[in-house]
Amino acid sequence: MNLNQIIKIIFAGIFTFFVIGSLSSISNSIFLEKIVDDLSMTSSAKFNELRKEFFETQTSVNENKKILTHTVVGRKELIQEISKQETKLNELSYFTSPESASEYLQKLNTNLKSVEGILTHSVMGREDLKKKIDLAKAEIASFKKIMPSSGNQDLAMDLIAEKDSSIEVVEIKVIEKPKLSFEEELALASVDAGLKLSKKCTACHSLKSGGANGVGPTLWNIVNAPKANIDGYSYSKALSSMEGNWTIQDLNLWLKSPKKYAPGNKMSFAGLRKTKDRANMIAFLNSISDEPIPNNGLN
Repeated sequence: MNLNQIIKIIFAGIFTFFVIGSLSSISNSIFLEKIVDDLSMTSSAKFNELRKEFFETQTSVNENKKILTHTVVGRKELIQEISKQETKLNELSYFTSPESASEYLQKLNTNLKSVEGILTHSVMGREDLKKKIDLAKAEIASFKKIMPSSGNQDLAMDLIAEKDSSIEVVEIKVIEKPKLSFEEELALASVDAGLKLSKKCTACHSLKSGGANGVGPTLWNIVNAPKANIDGYSYSKALSSMEGNWTIQDLNLWLKSPKKYAPGNKMSFAGLRKTKDRANMIAFLNSISDEPIPNNGLN
């Protein structure tokens, strides 16, 4: 075998090695891209399911709270179910606002950086770490596509290094939940929440059947009762001069601001500013009655 043949064999071997290496590299690259694409699709499906679960749970908990106001049998179980649903809503709170979504996105990126940091100092288990990093990147990319947007699309965009590709961020407008009217809040009102609020009343009022008057008159049977008509209690002129009954609407205005409703009355309570609190309180007051008004007076 002469020198030229030896050289040809060496070059042929180098060329063959180069071709095989290139094909292997391309194959690995294609395989890795497929894994990332699969992970991205899995993450997108996961987040879409979670978002669906959030809104379904939100609707269900509102319905259960409405049912609770008229439930006696199975009340404890229903309260437990509402508690579980509210815990689930807290876990998925990143769907409620752009700010919550941004916080969750930062958490995902922090976890990604942590795994990447471990990879730089690891010898064993590197393949598993790389898979975790690919999964984390796919999860972040998927969440960005569906996350509530505050208009700041640049948030944490530099936290994912994408090679020869770009991420399309789809802006999703978050429609703020409209404020509910008093009637709507009353339909969802919670007797238990009203019971907690009633602790503000017990220093001056009795809430028990047959309870005695204190600094203020007893509140048992107060809903739809005639104004300033509790036996044995001395009312202020501001209230004793009023006519009519304590209707649901009258109680709403009274609880909002006793001073504005009846200027000059002697009640020192400032009132309940939140419509929801007043609705819950009235639902509770309606419950402490010999004959509660059905559906809190709503048609």
